[in-house]
Amino acid sequence: MGANKLGYLLMNIGTPSEATVKGLKSYFKEFLSDPDVIDLNPLLRWAIVNLIVVPFRPRRVLPQYKSIWTEQGSPLLMNSEKFLAKISFENSNSVFELGMRYGKPSIEEGLLKLEAAGVEEIILVPMFPQYAQATSGSTVKKAVEIIETMNIDIPYRVHDYFYKSNFYIDCLVNSIKASKSYKESEYLLFSFHGLPERQIKRMDASGTHCLIRDNCCEQQSEFNLLCYRHHCIDTVRMILEKLKPDKPHSISFQSRFGLDSWIKPNTTDVLESLPDKGVKKVSVVCPAFVFDCLETLEEIAIRNKEFFIDAGGEDLKLIPALNDDTDWVQGFYRHLHETFA
Repeated sequence: MGANKLGYLLMNIGTPSEATVKGLKSYFKEFLSDPDVIDLNPLLRWAIVNLIVVPFRPRRVLPQYKSIWTEQGSPLLMNSEKFLAKISFENSNSVFELGMRYGKPSIEEGLLKLEAAGVEEIILVPMFPQYAQATSGSTVKKAVEIIETMNIDIPYRVHDYFYKSNFYIDCLVNSIKASKSYKESEYLLFSFHGLPERQIKRMDASGTHCLIRDNCCEQQSEFNLLCYRHHCIDTVRMILEKLKPDKPHSISFQSRFGLDSWIKPNTTDVLESLPDKGVKKVSVVCPAFVFDCLETLEEIAIRNKEFFIDAGGEDLKLIPALNDDTDWVQGFYRHLHETFA
């Protein structure tokens, strides 16, 4: 390491504390009250969250959370803690802590632990490969706000995204190649978390490029350097260059919420269209999620599998996230060391 003792705050969206109506209500209220998530008029956002979502949605979606909950609790938190334990054990000359944007352990708790550990510099690390204001942007903004409000007198730097890093692409390629799900499938689907189109357009200051020009996300330009959809498409391009798949493939976006127009194509729509094209067995990889969670374990592996089979498919299998894979953990640390040490 360099002269400074570095402390890394590994930040993610977060998770309910328990798979109960009470746990989900608390989580949804904090999550959806964030203006970076529901970027509407504050009064309208308050009404949506407090009069529609929080009173009714938790009970409706509770079975989805229960279907993937473990004895240790939330899969996202469990996988994050395993990653933290492994990267900390293998690199004891640095300090690593978790900080969830919503729920526990909070970003504030993680920062205070780093301060107590006597680190001389803090590296804010959103665990989202592709940049989006609703994820990376929101977690970093919250961390900086806490640092300033609590007068944490420690210099900090920010790691915005890592989708272009060879270690990340190589780990995804290797995980796909090694997956029985991929080997036995007829089709490979890359499913990313979706975003409202307005959040994508906002990153184009010119107002003349994003979702206006044909294939606006296919090539990097001055207009899409922080475009989430461009990052996703570029991720798939780099994976395909190394994977050289022997089967058809495509990209889609999942997890739509609300009535707004979201980036397309939608994962469920794509899956439901495949059986009519003769595709009966599909493998799905979710490169935006480095840890398996509700969106992979339930939304893809359970719910969308049912949609696919109801449409005439035979089987859909999830290719697991990187989680605490040793090559991924070691590659991530080397990347951080090379970037910040």
